[in-house]
Amino acid sequence: MRAGGRVVPCDDGDVSRRPRIRFRSPGVKPGQRIGPLGPFRGRLGLQWVVAPLVLGVVLVVAGWYFLRDTEPAPPWRPVAEVSSLPIGQGREALPGVLVGRLPDGRVVAVAAEPGCSLGPSGGGYVDCNGTAFRLDGAPVTEGDALDLVPVQVYDGVLYANPEERIER
Repeated sequence: MRAGGRVVPCDDGDVSRRPRIRFRSPGVKPGQRIGPLGPFRGRLGLQWVVAPLVLGVVLVVAGWYFLRDTEPAPPWRPVAEVSSLPIGQGREALPGVLVGRLPDGRVVAVAAEPGCSLGPSGGGYVDCNGTAFRLDGAPVTEGDALDLVPVQVYDGVLYANPEERIER
């Protein structure tokens, strides 16, 4: 339908009159075979195939560089080789911080209460009041649990952050 010298789309419900939506890239003829490098392989050179591969390698290397595991920085302090910690026993690692290796192999560090010394005893710890604690800082009988100290293992070495406490 023409109105004033221009074509006006007519929406009378007839689907055949609506403009067709095209899904081909510009420059691709109907029925044209699209090769392994896409429809533009004649216009674009091999560098357009190699460039995304090189970019992918660069992104993988950059991601590895920025996300790699690095040695903990201060205030984290090295405590001991994990392999040197006997399973089921605890020992003093830093002033006021004791580490122990649980029977399942996990390493746990606990902090002594301020003003009360804490020492290893058998399969756990005993404080200045004679209260017994397990290696994970839980009291054997009744009472409050000891605060945990965050630990991290890097390259087989146990690191602890004595300035931070995890209260329970």
